[in-house]
Amino acid sequence: MSPRPPARLAPGGLKRAPSNPFWRFSLRSWRAAGVQQACLGLQERCGADVNLLLYCAWAGQEGRRLDRRSLGVAMRRVGAWQSEVIAPLRLARRGLKQQRAASAAALLAPDFRKRLAALELELERAEQALLADLGAQWTPARVATPPRQAIAASLACYLGLLEKPAGPHELADVARIAQACSPAGPS
Repeated sequence: MSPRPPARLAPGGLKRAPSNPFWRFSLRSWRAAGVQQACLGLQERCGADVNLLLYCAWAGQEGRRLDRRSLGVAMRRVGAWQSEVIAPLRLARRGLKQQRAASAAALLAPDFRKRLAALELELERAEQALLADLGAQWTPARVATPPRQAIAASLACYLGLLEKPAGPHELADVARIAQACSPAGPS
């Protein structure tokens, strides 16, 4: 295994997680039509981790279908990070949005929210580094599945592992992500 590139400093002097192929894929995919809305919708309605949704798409773009076992490993890999580090920060950022306009805290809230959002993004990037390391351990797929099908199957499997069942809206979001993230892109 090759050594990791050194971490760079982010604004504020914090070390930034090194770039990896999964992060670059996620940045491209996030800008694709409908992906952001679909991922955030699945996060809100099903409790899905956006990074795991993108992980399914990243694996699927090369024809790899993630099964219950491999998704369970990924979920355990990032579960504590997501619940103990990212979720409380996200809750604080959202709480700042609810401050009453007349309160003294409301005057500071926009700046705090902006700073928390930047920190949240860096923490998401660190989570993706954990997942990218896991992806580096994949063995070549025996039989490649067409990317769009592989992405949709992995996403459906992931949603099946969550507590809230997927309904028609969620399946539409899965299709939207699979279409936008497959190498052929929208048809």
